Amino acid sequence: MTARKEILFEGYFYDVTDFIRKHPGGTVIEYYTEKGEDGTIAIRQFHKRSAEKVRLMMNTLKKRPASDSEIGLDPDVLKKNRSLTEDFTKLHLELEKEGYFEPSYMQSLVRLMEMLFWAVVGLTLFSKQKIVFAMAAITLARIRAAFLVHELGHNSYTGNPKIDRVLGTLLQGIIVGLSVGRWKRLHNRHHAMPQRLHHDVDLETMPMVAFNKKVVRKSADGKRFNIQYQAYLFVVGSGLVALVSQFYQYPKFMFKQRNYLEMVCIALHGVFLYHIGFWPWFLSGWGGSFYMLLTFAMNHTFLPVTAEPTHWVEYAFHHSANLESTPWCDWATGHLNYQIEHHLFPTMPNFRLPFISDRVKKLAQKHNLPYTVCSYSEGVYKTFKNMSEVSKELSA
Repeated sequence: MTARKEILFEGYFYDVTDFIRKHPGGTVIEYYTEKGEDGTIAIRQFHKRSAEKVRLMMNTLKKRPASDSEIGLDPDVLKKNRSLTEDFTKLHLELEKEGYFEPSYMQSLVRLMEMLFWAVVGLTLFSKQKIVFAMAAITLARIRAAFLVHELGHNSYTGNPKIDRVLGTLLQGIIVGLSVGRWKRLHNRHHAMPQRLHHDVDLETMPMVAFNKKVVRKSADGKRFNIQYQAYLFVVGSGLVALVSQFYQYPKFMFKQRNYLEMVCIALHGVFLYHIGFWPWFLSGWGGSFYMLLTFAMNHTFLPVTAEPTHWVEYAFHHSANLESTPWCDWATGHLNYQIEHHLFPTMPNFRLPFISDRVKKLAQKHNLPYTVCSYSEGVYKTFKNMSEVSKELSA
């Protein structure tokens, strides 16, 4: 008989064996069926905007009280985790009461108009044969759209999951040219357990790049030319990732899921491609892909990885890094320079993250957790230095 799979939530084990295949977020739910995992905070944070719906669903599942011995953690670790959960929950409730999870429709409109502005500017310049400036504007439009899609994927843009879902599909498909459904599946796996080996999809970058030597399973793979010179080839590799995603992985997902709206949006993106020509489209996509991959790489890749069960809060502090707080950096990263805060509260609108950073720092200090911050240039340097050092480690 196949063993039943259970999730620990608020002191009870819930049987999710039959629910796993129905889970809208995909297989990420299985991460929390492993021994030593507590899905309480993850479920609360992932599903904050549909909490009532989740509770109704949980009430349909068989449950049983969870004893300390069954949880599978050392008593001291369990005590530490419960203290951390208590303080984090207190902070979360305070921020919720103060309105920090509420979106701003003016902010949302301004950012949408900015993205559309660059798209219109780019298309206008193409019609006037000013190709270089046009490509720069189109690249910027695709980057700004990607940041918007990121917020839409977290349901933090308008705060209405249905509106965010449809708008995300439109922007990701028409402007960026990718499936938002597949991106969300992958991104949820990253947020569930950042820098966790065999769990965080952002670590599963072989054979293109290795951000940590522990992701390389065979010694010979680490000695490949592209891995040995990955710090120099990162720009090239990001373009190849964009191509593989655009023409294979994302279309495959769309057809498998029969997501017809996404297919229509991708077809409209094809009209956009036809209008500007293949090479301008390809180079703008390459530039956008490199920029976004570098932005996310600076938030995590030079930090340690883990293979052990880790508290939701500790994932954010130990395995995420913030970038400097300046008007330029805030804009250039879509406020994702506050990556620690974002991983703690993924459904909080990004523009509100700077306003809670001091309270997040106090939480880190109280529990003796790191709070890593570096400048934008330092983040770039650490990212490429890490890739170079990993190459040297693998060459030995």
